[in-house]
Amino acid sequence: MYKLFVIAYREYVAMVGTKAFVFSLIMMPVLMFGSFLLLPTLQKVGGNRELKIVIADGTGVLFEELQKSAQAYNETISSQPASDAGELGMSPNDRYILEPASSATLSDEDRWNLSESIRQGKIYGFVEIPRSLLDKPDFTPAAGANVTESASISTTETTGATKSQELPKFYSFDSMMSPARRWLSGWLSQRVRTTRIQQFQLDSLDPRILQMVRSDVEVVANRPVEKESPQKDQSPLDAVKAMFLPFGVMMLMFLVIMMAAQPMLESAMEEKSLRISEVLIGAVSPSQLMGGKLLGNVAGSMVIFLLYGCGGLFVLNQQNLMASLPMSVIPWFIIFQILGVLFFSSIFLVVGSSVNELKEAQSLLLPVWLMLMAPVMVWFIAVRDPNGLVATTLSFFPPSCPMTMVLRLASGTTVPAWQPVVGAIVMLLSTSFMVYLAGRIYRVGLLRTDGVRSMLQLLRRASSRG
Repeated sequence: MYKLFVIAYREYVAMVGTKAFVFSLIMMPVLMFGSFLLLPTLQKVGGNRELKIVIADGTGVLFEELQKSAQAYNETISSQPASDAGELGMSPNDRYILEPASSATLSDEDRWNLSESIRQGKIYGFVEIPRSLLDKPDFTPAAGANVTESASISTTETTGATKSQELPKFYSFDSMMSPARRWLSGWLSQRVRTTRIQQFQLDSLDPRILQMVRSDVEVVANRPVEKESPQKDQSPLDAVKAMFLPFGVMMLMFLVIMMAAQPMLESAMEEKSLRISEVLIGAVSPSQLMGGKLLGNVAGSMVIFLLYGCGGLFVLNQQNLMASLPMSVIPWFIIFQILGVLFFSSIFLVVGSSVNELKEAQSLLLPVWLMLMAPVMVWFIAVRDPNGLVATTLSFFPPSCPMTMVLRLASGTTVPAWQPVVGAIVMLLSTSFMVYLAGRIYRVGLLRTDGVRSMLQLLRRASSRG
């Protein structure tokens, strides 16, 4: 037992006592979540552009108004602080420079030429405004159509145009996400509404009545209320944060497992290639060597959990989201983390002791990485329906059990009390079997010089005696 703890201590120090470990602790969250922190800064750096947009105004009356509105928009952007201006678009300081197209109606050749200008960076985009945009809609029933059919003519929410009328088109590389497109849509919508009021002689009506008539009803998204604050409403941002909170808890476990299991592969390959393992086997048994490595690995994973966990709780407290995280998930997190680290570390350790080259290890670990990534791939389905078939099934499948169960528990949904217990038992049995199987393969592969090239060949070593 003393030798076991000596090996565990040596493995623990080798894991956490290096500059590479400290560097990984700092850089791993930055690489995975740094984009969220850098996005505001990158928006400021990438902003302050003059976006040249060519307008093909088929109506012949909108360009001058649109150009004046763009100038007013640019002045508003210039006077807004960066934090407030960022709410108006993805790049807070972008300005729109509108230019008329050579023709009010674009031909296919005109569209191609303007598209080439976009590719060459001469313009940001171009817009086609159809000639019929401001035409008065015709609700007269067609010949042979009854009143019911004519009444079924619907209008779009943004322009009020009938289905037969053409809508404006915006062309740019980021047309779907472009703030310029959203700004143009809002301006044209308001302009068309004003025209419709005049066309149907509704000028005499109180504008407040018209505002009420076209009022949109938005159903506010809220999570189930807490007993302490049953009347508290949530903003849409709060709802999004609460939805991504379980994902963050799951990714914390993913980071811990990944950072703890990978060193096992490197350590075993190094000891085998440098023949260090032959010296160690002269002092301890293969079982003691493997057990000490796994024990030291678990201790190292607890350091990672402690540092990242405290950092995560600090962030949640700063964002006023502590109430959204069930504290009961923490003990289960520790249990499933230890089992998950043992499960995957034993696999990585066996692979490292059974191969001679890194490319052999990569091919063997591909199915393991796929099983480890399975909860990450379906997290959105699992967090929307934590007690659904997908989430529940993955909760009892050993490789995905730790992360999926923690995701469900962190979602705030009442998970049946027996499921975490049964999941822990299934994971404990699976981990025990995996450690036992890994011990047999490790004992055989540690001193052999031939490498393993397939998972089937690796499993055959479990039944080998020498």
